Amino acid sequence: MADAPESQSTSTSRSDGYASGRATKESIVQSAAEAFSQRGFHGTSVRSIAREAGVDHSTLIHHFGNKTALLLAVIEWHDEQSMPRELPGEITVEFITESIVATARHNLSTPGLVQLLSILNAEAGSPDHPAREALQRRHDLLSTLIAWTIRRQRDELGMDEDPASPEERAAIIVAAWDGLHMYDALHPGVLDVPAILDGLLREAFGLPGQGAS
Repeated sequence: MADAPESQSTSTSRSDGYASGRATKESIVQSAAEAFSQRGFHGTSVRSIAREAGVDHSTLIHHFGNKTALLLAVIEWHDEQSMPRELPGEITVEFITESIVATARHNLSTPGLVQLLSILNAEAGSPDHPAREALQRRHDLLSTLIAWTIRRQRDELGMDEDPASPEERAAIIVAAWDGLHMYDALHPGVLDVPAILDGLLREAFGLPGQGAS
């Protein structure tokens, strides 16, 4: 049997390498998520995460660079876990609302990570913080989605009583969500964060409250 052409062999080897690299990164992120949740950011070393993920310290640094970048990767992974696996044929305002609230519910299962994110958000208020731009983008993506939905709903329903612009109202909702997480870290279970977020979104979108006829 003839050997495979060199270009095909090289392509296969490269694909296998990419797949292996992705699997290694996923293993590191999942190990880091558990470690950060249990021991906190400062109580967790990069070497211990590498050991628990079954990789060399140098391999972890190659993929992520430093612990802050790794935490941001964990947060991104955490966010992805709460995203819908399938999108409906039409992206309705109800679907957008339920998807955002589902993220808030998912956060309840990983309070340690959510507390770390709250701390990171506060620390990134410093202009030279390494995570500042990444966290700003995270806020901007959510704010843009909410503002777009508010604008669409105002146009369709003729809603004009809110003095805040769609962008301002979206920023207020995102800021309130962050604040609710910080309060919940200090007073666990006192407030139903997903329910409050649901109410804020429904009010901004002109939707009836849950259970309304």
